[in-house]
Amino acid sequence: MIQQDINYYKNFDCIAEELLALLSKTIKVNTFYLSILHPTESFAIKSFNRQARLICDGDVLPYNMVFCKLAAENGSEPLVIPNLAEHALTRDHPLTKYIGNGCFMGAPLLYDGKVLGTLCAFDIEPYDFKEYDSILIKSLASLACQTLILEDGIIRDELSGLYNRNFLYHYFDYNKDKRNAEMAILYIDLNHFKIFNDSFGHDVGDLVIKLTAECLQQNVQEDSHICRIGGDEFIVLLHPSQGEDLINRTHSSAEFLSNRLSTMPILINGNDYFITASIGMSFYPHDGMNMETLLKKADRSMYKEKKSRQKADDHFQPGK
Repeated sequence: MIQQDINYYKNFDCIAEELLALLSKTIKVNTFYLSILHPTESFAIKSFNRQARLICDGDVLPYNMVFCKLAAENGSEPLVIPNLAEHALTRDHPLTKYIGNGCFMGAPLLYDGKVLGTLCAFDIEPYDFKEYDSILIKSLASLACQTLILEDGIIRDELSGLYNRNFLYHYFDYNKDKRNAEMAILYIDLNHFKIFNDSFGHDVGDLVIKLTAECLQQNVQEDSHICRIGGDEFIVLLHPSQGEDLINRTHSSAEFLSNRLSTMPILINGNDYFITASIGMSFYPHDGMNMETLLKKADRSMYKEKKSRQKADDHFQPGK
């Protein structure tokens, strides 16, 4: 998630620049960079180069081809390699063969036992790293990691992993390029969600929220944004393809998601239960020019649908 959200982090860019600048004043190698790791890729989110541009902001390299992978697999301590051609891990590495020789030092960005990325020093010439250099890069990697986690918590809902209300209300600040494009808002409210909490406990209620989030993520297009704004309320921001009829697509998407949610099994005590949802909608810029207005319009639309089905659900029990 962090790689796709990095542009939404307000403070990270400045802090990353300061971390790399501090390293550059202490360690006299050419390049320092922060990377985010993915099972298939290493993504450089911030870099500092003295002369040769070895790693640049935004560089994406295959995970198996970078030294970051070695640092990520080294445990909690920095991996220090003064001479790439002499170290067992790197002398036969494809990158060493390509550049000839050099040096590398990398510390993992560790959070809750998971490696999010690395903070690294790199050069095409060997370098005699000191013990202090290793201590410094480990400390700064920890600071960088905590900054990423804090920034992520500002825009993401902890339970569902979806974007949160704060992200939604700042959506146009984050995506200024979307101000001139059409967009639809789907306001999704789970029907009778309270019954799951009251009948089975809040752990089951949390399970329903997580399953709903997974269902939405699996059934909306990649260019959509999905948010949980609280309780059992979710928002989907739909962006039409060029030439696509926004209203028709939105109604089709709402019907499709409603069907998917209503057929999503929720396993409780060995039995499958099901839940339905009411979905309202509004359209940008036709129904409003700011998110608050658009959400109010979509909320009213959702409650109209909820009332229309209320009579049919008067005798609802989970699973009926």
